[in-house]
Amino acid sequence: MSKTDIQPSSIEGIKRLAKAISKRDSISHSKALDMASQVSGVGNFQHARRSLTDRSAQASPAWNVVYISTFWRDGQTRTSGRETIRVSISKPLDELLKPSQYRYAHKLGSFRRHASDHVIDEYRPDSASAALERACGAARVLQFMDITGLQPSKAEVERGAVYSARLRERDHASAWYDPVAKHHVGADEPYAGSVASKVAERDAWTRQHNWSLAGPEWAGMYYPEGCELYLYADSSKGYSLDGLLKALSKAPSPIVPANCDRVAVEGHAPFVTPGEKAEAEAKPSRDVQRKATSPRGPKTTVEYRLPLSGKRLRRPKAAMPVNAHAAIGSLLKSVLIDKRARAGVYKRVDAVRNELDDWVQCEHDRTAMPYTVFFDLYYGENSPGGMPALANSTSRTSASHSPC
Repeated sequence: MSKTDIQPSSIEGIKRLAKAISKRDSISHSKALDMASQVSGVGNFQHARRSLTDRSAQASPAWNVVYISTFWRDGQTRTSGRETIRVSISKPLDELLKPSQYRYAHKLGSFRRHASDHVIDEYRPDSASAALERACGAARVLQFMDITGLQPSKAEVERGAVYSARLRERDHASAWYDPVAKHHVGADEPYAGSVASKVAERDAWTRQHNWSLAGPEWAGMYYPEGCELYLYADSSKGYSLDGLLKALSKAPSPIVPANCDRVAVEGHAPFVTPGEKAEAEAKPSRDVQRKATSPRGPKTTVEYRLPLSGKRLRRPKAAMPVNAHAAIGSLLKSVLIDKRARAGVYKRVDAVRNELDDWVQCEHDRTAMPYTVFFDLYYGENSPGGMPALANSTSRTSASHSPC
C-alpha cells in the first residue's frame, strides 16, 4: 500500500501524506500540504487545521492522566534532576499495561509501575534532554497501545525464527498481541527512506508468506521525526490490519519533547501524583506515619552511586580524616605489592581499596587540595619500585568521575 494512496483524517496524517507527495512530485512542502488536505476532503491545509482540530476536540473522551518520570545525573557537572511529563490515555494505566508486561514493551523496558498513575525509569541518563526524550518515548508506547488496543509480546512475530523468514530490511522492530483477535502483529520502524529501494522485495516477501504489510498515518514510537512506521501480520487466517490503520489515522500526534506536557518540579522537591496520594490515604494512618518518619537506611550511613554502573551503595555518614585515609591507603598498597602473585588475595584487597577510594571522593572536596594528593591516597607508588595505579581500576577512571 503506497502512502500517497491513503486518505488522511488527521493533521498528522496530512503532514505525512504531504511529505510523501512532495518527494514523489518534487514540489514544495506547503503546496504538498494543500494537496494532501484536498485528498482528506477539505480545501487547503489552513482549513484542515481548523476543522480537524475542532472535530478532535469535540470527540475527546474522558481521559486518564499518567505521569512518566526519568531522573538524570550529569557526572561531569555533578548536577541532577528529573523530567516528568503527563500523558492522557482512555483507560487506567493498570488496565492498559500489566506490571509483568513492561519488560516486553517497546521503550518501556526500563520503566516500572510506581503508582496507579505513575511510571518511573530505572535508567539514569546523563542530561535533562536525554531524560525528557526517554520519557516521551515511553509516552508514545502508551499512546500506541491505547490507540490500537494491542499488548506487548515477547513472541517472534515472523513465521520461523531464521533470518531468511523475516521481513526484509526490518529495523527497530517490536512484537504486539491483539487480545480480541488473538493474533500477533509486528511493528517495523526503519529510518525514513531506508526501505525505498526494497519496497518490491518487501512486497514480494508478504505475498510469499501470505502476510499483510501497511504503513499507517501515525508517525510511530521509535523516532517519529525520522522513522516510518509499518505494521505487518499473518493474514492467512483472515486477520486484517484495517482496524489498526483506521484507529491510528484518527490518533493525535506522537508525543515528542517539542509537544509534550511537562510537569514543573522545583529542584529536588518531592513529587506526588494524585494516584500516589490516594493509595497512601487508603492505607491505615499508622502505616503512613511509619513510612513518613522511618529513615531511609541505617542512621549512621548515607547512600552513594558508582558513576559508571549506577549501582547504589552505602558509606559511613561521618567523614574519615584525610590523614586516616592516607594511613590506610599506605597499608593497603603495601599488602597489594607483597601479594601481587596471590590473585585471590590481591583481588579482595583491591576491592577494599576501590571502595575506600570512592568514600574519600564523597567525603572531601577535591578542589581543596591537588588532584595528585587525592590520587596518592590509595593509588600511586608506595615505595621505590612500588606499584603504579592499575589501568583497569573500576573506581578512579578519571578526575571527572565521582561517585557522589
